[in-house]
Amino acid sequence: MNQAMERNIRQTRFAIEDLQKRIAVLEATREDLERQIRKLVESVPEEEIEADAQKDGYVSYGSYAQSVIKRKTNLRSSLDDIMSQHLDLAGELRTALDALDSFERVRARRLASKAESAYRKQA
Repeated sequence: MNQAMERNIRQTRFAIEDLQKRIAVLEATREDLERQIRKLVESVPEEEIEADAQKDGYVSYGSYAQSVIKRKTNLRSSLDDIMSQHLDLAGELRTALDALDSFERVRARRLASKAESAYRKQA
């Protein structure tokens, strides 16, 4: 039974490490998407623009602006997906941490019980 408990603890720790890595990747991706959105907003602050719109220094500004607006929309959608995944993984991580805590408490109780039994045998 003790070996099974140790195996469960190892598997849970591995799962926690994996979840932490996945969350870190999602956070890095989220930061990158937010940076890209900020750059696009600086480039084209509008949320809607006509295809034939003109702006000094730009050839075909309207079509360029529309493509930037579409890109911002797509990035925001991706950002929403990442936030949803992040929440799901955070829940899984909380569950895994709770399981690990439970396993470690059981192990600590067993060790305390063994120590107490050994002490009684000596006394």
